[in-house]
Amino acid sequence: MDGTGQFEDRLAFFRGREHGRYWWFAATGYKYLPFVFQTLDEAEWAVLKDWYLASEAAYSYGTGECNVPSISFLISLLSGNDIRRVVQCGHFIGYSSLLMGFALRRMRAQHALFSIDINEDVTRFSQSWLERAGLTDQVHLELSDSAAPAMASKAEAYLGGKPQIVFIDSSHEYAHTLQELDLWYTALQPGGFIVLHDVSRLASDYNALGQGGVRAAAMEWTARNHAPCLLINSDSGNMHYGDRVTYMDACGLGLIQKPDPDPVPQAA
Repeated sequence: MDGTGQFEDRLAFFRGREHGRYWWFAATGYKYLPFVFQTLDEAEWAVLKDWYLASEAAYSYGTGECNVPSISFLISLLSGNDIRRVVQCGHFIGYSSLLMGFALRRMRAQHALFSIDINEDVTRFSQSWLERAGLTDQVHLELSDSAAPAMASKAEAYLGGKPQIVFIDSSHEYAHTLQELDLWYTALQPGGFIVLHDVSRLASDYNALGQGGVRAAAMEWTARNHAPCLLINSDSGNMHYGDRVTYMDACGLGLIQKPDPDPVPQAA
């Protein structure tokens, strides 16, 4: 049986659902189930499906998850490179915490994801689903400001070393993003990555103060610090993709790598 038929029951869950969070499935014509969902066992899928329904009922004003393109990128980066020390700035209602937690558990990792959010209500909601999923050995949720200086040492203590990846998807505010970049770039393992969601012109509107949001902060910070950076879909201004082959999320994704001051020497 091919992959489409094998997972048709899971794909059927998304067909015809009208909430905006399901845009990826409509955009791809429900042709296949994303691999990030194919890798889930039956118990994990049951948790995720129930999480979708519960979170949609509890947070009908906006569920806020990073969605298929970015979580697929993150999990491929983790699993393809044996990355076991992850910091997340902004877990909101738990989408990425659950899916990264499932991946890290399959990698036999423990104390692998340290996630920070300032909102007590969503942290309580996310924690309840992590407990239901049996992921408390992999994921720790911290109720705090993700730019608070104390978070770097707390994360390193929980992870057992410097973070290898920091995923920033929190306030979307220009000044706060600058603070996060200052903090976590310093805390990051050399050679590690900072991944930023919402780096496009479209996503700049999420900055309530009108200062350019994550995009402006990332461009300014990387120029000032001479840090290697890739901003995907930076100039995207709308949600229309047409037939272009591209990164599908118009909110964009940023990738910063911290140079390694002591790289592996070249062979003679």
